[in-house]
Amino acid sequence: MCIRDRAGHGTIFLDEIGDMPLPMQAKLLRVLEEGEVERIGGDKPIRVDVRVLVATHRSLETLVREGKFRQDLFHRVYVFPLVLPPLRERREDIPELIGYFSRQLCLQNNWKAIPFSAEAVGALEAHSWPGNIRELRNVVERLMLLAAEAEVDLATVRAALPQVPEPNSASVAGAGPLGDRVQRFEREAIVAELRRSNYHITNAAKALGLERSHLYKKAEQLGIDLQALRHEPPPEL
Repeated sequence: MCIRDRAGHGTIFLDEIGDMPLPMQAKLLRVLEEGEVERIGGDKPIRVDVRVLVATHRSLETLVREGKFRQDLFHRVYVFPLVLPPLRERREDIPELIGYFSRQLCLQNNWKAIPFSAEAVGALEAHSWPGNIRELRNVVERLMLLAAEAEVDLATVRAALPQVPEPNSASVAGAGPLGDRVQRFEREAIVAELRRSNYHITNAAKALGLERSHLYKKAEQLGIDLQALRHEPPPEL
């Protein structure tokens, strides 16, 4: 079933377009420019009429400069950009999102409602959330499974996320612009988890609530040399 059959006169959403290989970018550009696709095994082009929405967590402008994204495709898709700030830059949304995800999980799994204490919510607000919304939802589910009492408390949060600092702690405050503080905290959290998991990428990613590929990308963005880290001398006791 082709694009015309599934999304004809409608909308098609392409996620993570920044990771699309260059040969596929050329094919997408042709579809967008000419409004035609070819079925596998087909012998003639088929007209399509769809609205295309794309998303990416990467900077397309940077990828264009690096030669990793076609400039002509960039100008074709960058018509009306919507920039969604990362979760760490809209921490005021976290309490509402916690409530939404907990209610959703209760409905899906037929669980009893489990409230989150104010201290637990405060600690979650202090987390850097490198995995954004997906990480938050995974953590909410993990906390609800781990909650030993009738609520998710601070101890449960710290057991599930050892790198979460106390709200308003010095490690969160640090010094310098907000973006620099957040990046510094993210780097420290990722390095600490890698060491804790003996540099096992899959286990570290799972503990951080990230996909393995996202952890690699995050490490690259933060300047973490994974190879050098593996061969660093053990800390003195």
